[in-house]
Amino acid sequence: PSVVVNSIFKEGQPWIVNLSFSRDILSVNSGIFPITKAQVSIIEKSNGREIILRHSKDGNYSSEIYPPQPDKTYELVVRVPGYDEIRASSNAPKRSNVVNIITDQVDKTTTKVNFEIQDNASNYYIWNFISSDKVEPLDTSYNGNPKDLVRSIVKFNTINGYLNSLSTDKGNDAIATGGQFASEVKNFTDEEGGSGQTGTSGSTTETKRYLRLMTVSKDLYNYYKTVEKFVGSANHNSSFSQTPEIYSNITNGLGIFAGYTEQYKEIK
Repeated sequence: PSVVVNSIFKEGQPWIVNLSFSRDILSVNSGIFPITKAQVSIIEKSNGREIILRHSKDGNYSSEIYPPQPDKTYELVVRVPGYDEIRASSNAPKRSNVVNIITDQVDKTTTKVNFEIQDNASNYYIWNFISSDKVEPLDTSYNGNPKDLVRSIVKFNTINGYLNSLSTDKGNDAIATGGQFASEVKNFTDEEGGSGQTGTSGSTTETKRYLRLMTVSKDLYNYYKTVEKFVGSANHNSSFSQTPEIYSNITNGLGIFAGYTEQYKEIK
């Protein structure tokens, strides 16, 4: 088995790194076992500050001291007895500015959302649309688990954010220095409830929609794009299939260590 590192960090939130051993996908008797005895630290590259993470449970190592700051590079160092030292580096880019959000109803089921990202740096973006009401309020909670972040995007049907140009050399890269973008969002139905609409229970529920914009590191963008390809692949257990390889920036291990910033803008 290999050491698997899963850590996606967000500005201002505690450091969380999950460690486990990989499993044999072809063996029904194999499992994913957490690593509970490891030395985990994060080094802030600009000043050499070392942040020690402590194990809590289920292979999770965390620290609330010196949380990630935007536009700073951090290096993860993991030492597991019997394995080579594991390292990875990434950053959380500065938050982009979203302005000029304009909606245009395409038909009864679809609204086109036009918006502008103001950003002086060349960054990577992922966006999707989220609905909320009093029963299910907007949840911006963070737990550092990349699986949950992937689920929260896939839940809303698609990963948007291909941006201006896809690199021909690296097909899963997309980069832009801000710009104007457009994407489509499903309209509310009477059953779902809407602003001032009556749901199936007969009560009026105010439902709001938000544009969720993540300004992500190149590592995190590559990770999401390969996960998208993996999820869309028809068969991972056939000798005829070519399973897409999921991107990893972990040296001497598997997984991802990457950062992001995010914001939510209400769509009227």
